Amino acid sequence: MKSVRSILKVYNGPKIKKIKKIKFLYVRNKTVYNITAPFKYEGKTYLLGRIENIKDETSIICFFRKSGSYFIPDSSFQKFELEDPSLTQIKDFYILTGVETKLYGKKLRWRTVFYKGKNLRNLKKFTTGPWGMKDIRLIEIADEKIGVFTRPQGKRGRRGKIGYTEINSLKEIKPRKLSQAKIIPNLFARGEWGGVNDLLILRTGKIGILGHIARFSKDKNKFYYPMVFAFDPKTWKNSTIRLIGRRAEFPEEDSKSPELYNVVFPGGIIRKKGNLATIYVGIADTESYEITIKDPYKYYEDNDMKIFT
Repeated sequence: MKSVRSILKVYNGPKIKKIKKIKFLYVRNKTVYNITAPFKYEGKTYLLGRIENIKDETSIICFFRKSGSYFIPDSSFQKFELEDPSLTQIKDFYILTGVETKLYGKKLRWRTVFYKGKNLRNLKKFTTGPWGMKDIRLIEIADEKIGVFTRPQGKRGRRGKIGYTEINSLKEIKPRKLSQAKIIPNLFARGEWGGVNDLLILRTGKIGILGHIARFSKDKNKFYYPMVFAFDPKTWKNSTIRLIGRRAEFPEEDSKSPELYNVVFPGGIIRKKGNLATIYVGIADTESYEITIKDPYKYYEDNDMKIFT
């Protein structure tokens, strides 16, 4: 495994073709960040974002509808008292997840909450992950199975590792089952951590993973980097991690607090024609951006035999 610092030594940058700040209307005195990639629904373009009050840091997940060059909250959809949204489709269901936080005395606890529905206007809570686990992501794989990526912390995962398991039905998503997911080895160096943010199936049948890898600086500031790697669920082999951005490549912005200034949190990716891809990220826990770069997954597809044999 390589540390973030060692990866940065050979990092040449994502060669950003385009960078654009995503603008939101009707969210005065609030921040919107950690967004999903945009998606089409009922003929319109939407994305999910985390809205946070500047003063009390209360977070909700909201559907935003594209209107011209802006995104505006769509009150015809539910709002969720959660953080860091993700959205996917499994079989005939839309699956929305977010992070629920609760304060027990002076101790903050968190877990992933799952909603599902045949349409996005009727999503019902159906299960939760274990306490202490964020960033649980699902993807349909071969043989009608569902791949589940987890993020154990504490005794098994320290600050955060990536686990993987497979299930046959959404009914199998239970805290105990997710807690027992096998950890993918050799991804993060000691003292560093990471998680999965978005998933897709590559043309080779492997799983393309958009995620984050993070570390503390000497003065205890957090540095989050968007990254990708490929994973073969049949052999449990994975590629090396490749960074696709860092904070210095984005415009300066206010941050929620100084220790969060260098956080770049990816929420989704859309592959495009011409060997390009657009990544959607939250910056410094305050703003949202999209960047268009060279498709980071093409390398894994073109070098599949080299990587996975």
